[in-house]
Amino acid sequence: MIAHYNNPLLLRIDKVADLGSIFRINSQRAEREQGETALQEIRYAAAALLMVCANSDFEEHPEELRAIKRALEQSFGLIEADVQELLAAVEEQDGVRRLQEFTRLVNEHFNDADKQLLIENLWAVAFADGRLDRYEEQYISRVAFMIDLDADKVESCRAAAARREG
Repeated sequence: MIAHYNNPLLLRIDKVADLGSIFRINSQRAEREQGETALQEIRYAAAALLMVCANSDFEEHPEELRAIKRALEQSFGLIEADVQELLAAVEEQDGVRRLQEFTRLVNEHFNDADKQLLIENLWAVAFADGRLDRYEEQYISRVAFMIDLDADKVESCRAAAARREG
């Protein structure tokens, strides 16, 4: 049997194996970082969609802000400090991103159940101040259309939000 440390071929194979480990570790790290970046983008998109809904009636209501915070905490398992940071980022970037970009992210990363929860949360925000404004309703319908939810599912989400808020 040839001693491992004396065999140049085996030493080269070990070095290649070590490089493979390094690449695998770096690849896994990159995947985790990409996953975390995607999650941040998804959270941001959801928060922005909820904020736009709340502002679509051109009035600010504390009840709507509470509904947004509750939706983000429950949907993403965030604590209040994280929600505050997220909402501050949304306010800071106001107008920089567009509805199309947010709904594209939703379509890329949300399954059907997640999309329905998002629409239900949008309805909850719209209902939070005790009245449904036509602009809020139009906005929710537009978002639902852009994320490919049919009218029956949107109505089901509306009813669920009404029960939840009522």
